[in-house]
Amino acid sequence: MEIYGTSVADKLDRGRGMLSRRYFRQHCTMDYGGYTKDLSAIQPDLSSIFILDNSPGAYRKFPENAIPIRSWFSDPADTCLLNLLPFLDALRFASDVRSVLSRNQQLHQPMW
Repeated sequence: MEIYGTSVADKLDRGRGMLSRRYFRQHCTMDYGGYTKDLSAIQPDLSSIFILDNSPGAYRKFPENAIPIRSWFSDPADTCLLNLLPFLDALRFASDVRSVLSRNQQLHQPMW
């Protein structure tokens, strides 16, 4: 949801403007009883788009663009996003993020 997603993205971005386009629950469609994020609505070429989400339903149509992450519930010791930063930084150099993300697709468990 935007209420917490904005502050998380702001902390990750640290004013660099790399996460300037953000999409939240209000940008989702409801199907199969849950929220689904239609990445093709952002742009047709999905080679530079990824979705970081704790809900597999959110990325069910685009698993090759997904970075699963464990749910976070007010745990001050949680470091999942911090641990993910080097990986996200490396994605900047990929010509197609799906080529990197597909390496973990067989597991499709939360990476962090």
